[in-house]
Amino acid sequence: MRRGRRLAATLLALAFTPLVAGAAVGSPIDAGPDLSVARLTDSATTTQSITTDTLDPPTSLSATGGLTAALAWTATVDTYATGYKVARATVSGGPYSVVSTVTPRTIVSTTDAPTASGTYYYVLQSYFQSWTSANSNQTSAVVTLAQTATGFKSCTAASNAADTGGDGNGYETTPGNGCVVDAAVATDANSGTNTTIACANAGKDRHRYWDYNLGVPASVLVVAGIQVRANIGENNTTGTTQICAELSWDGGTTWTAPKSVALTATAITAYTLGATNDTWGRTWLGSEFANGSFRVRITDVTNQTTKSFRLDGLAVQVTYTP
Repeated sequence: MRRGRRLAATLLALAFTPLVAGAAVGSPIDAGPDLSVARLTDSATTTQSITTDTLDPPTSLSATGGLTAALAWTATVDTYATGYKVARATVSGGPYSVVSTVTPRTIVSTTDAPTASGTYYYVLQSYFQSWTSANSNQTSAVVTLAQTATGFKSCTAASNAADTGGDGNGYETTPGNGCVVDAAVATDANSGTNTTIACANAGKDRHRYWDYNLGVPASVLVVAGIQVRANIGENNTTGTTQICAELSWDGGTTWTAPKSVALTATAITAYTLGATNDTWGRTWLGSEFANGSFRVRITDVTNQTTKSFRLDGLAVQVTYTP
């Protein structure tokens, strides 16, 4: 057992004894304080350059309005850019929403077609893969879509009422017949209480009609004109006779100034008041043509108190920009 321990100790000592070049194995070695350690160094070197860049937006963005917004700009100086993102807002300064992309980078114009009229604000961004530049300058354009018309819409027979004035009974006989052209008439017999020729005179018979189901979108901001078409006749053509029309946008609380047209025939004849470019003296909103808001008031004016009026159809057309 002692011989085994001595052999193990000898082997351990040999394992941790440094070797010196030229020394024979088993030769005595001076492992004193002059022992030095060698360090190996790899002198090979390499160089690599790193380039940084800022992706620049396009410049000099401009816009021209009309039926669409025509955009033009100067291309980004970064030739590696893929193209541009077109962003639009309805208020200056945003928030913006990306509405289209334009490629390649060399394209410097595009057209945007909003679905409603209004003022729109635009910025562009250059992009490359997932990298997007800052916004370009902001520009704006006023887009006015092509006008459309509701067509002439008749009132609803049950939606009528005599107004104050004159005899106080308006079209006293079957007033609902005044809505639809069908040879069945509403009658205002022996109209009025005086011979004054004036739409606003308190001695004249008046009647209001509503529920035209015009279908003007509430979002409409540009109304070009309103027309009222009355199919009406009189019992004789003597004297001076006319009808007047007023419009209300708040259920009959407030009315426009009246428009009038002279009657010229005893037979039922179509007379139109207003025009496609006549707003009756005010700026309208689409919401004001809803059934709960829009009203037409007809006033029969004559200088003969024995005059009778026959109404066989009252319709309205609105021309507007979507």
